[in-house]
Amino acid sequence: MDFFSANPLLVRQPKRFLVDESEYHCFDGHGRRLAHVREEGLDTGRRIARHLAASYGVSSNRRVVVHDGRGPRLVIEKQWSWMTATTTVQWPDGRPVGSIEQDVAFFKAKFGLLDPWKRPLGSIEGDFLARDFRINDTGGHEVARVDRRVPDLGELFTSADSYALHHRYPALPEPLRTMVVASGIAIDLVLLEGR
Repeated sequence: MDFFSANPLLVRQPKRFLVDESEYHCFDGHGRRLAHVREEGLDTGRRIARHLAASYGVSSNRRVVVHDGRGPRLVIEKQWSWMTATTTVQWPDGRPVGSIEQDVAFFKAKFGLLDPWKRPLGSIEGDFLARDFRINDTGGHEVARVDRRVPDLGELFTSADSYALHHRYPALPEPLRTMVVASGIAIDLVLLEGR
């Protein structure tokens, strides 16, 4: 089983207290670990600046790298610009896959999926509580779903979140396929990480 083809793909944050470094573990539906996602190059100065910014309600940029048994597989980077976030997805060699652009929408989370040339690939639409997300292609057909899981009792008072990405179709065309997989991590990076 591979990180890109697992169905469902489970994305979980480790239980942590007062740690502001992005980290996720990815599993298949049987609990086998497929990948480790971690922020790299975060020095002490950046950690302190991030804590100060968070205390004023300011979100910070984040860059995570997906590693599996074969090495780095994907780079996901969130950047903020005037109340919305743009999340870029690229291969480890720097080639772009696409971007996930946050839309300003009242009472729900919404994102646009774009290819490297900013052409639409589809959208992500979340419910009012940001727990259930539909991923649609450009024709509005649901191709995948991301569900944010309710934390168990041991995670309730930590910043740990869990997500399940369910593919509707086994083989989507690229770059939509890779953007769908990256969505399971990008949703948390934009909406919850560091808040």
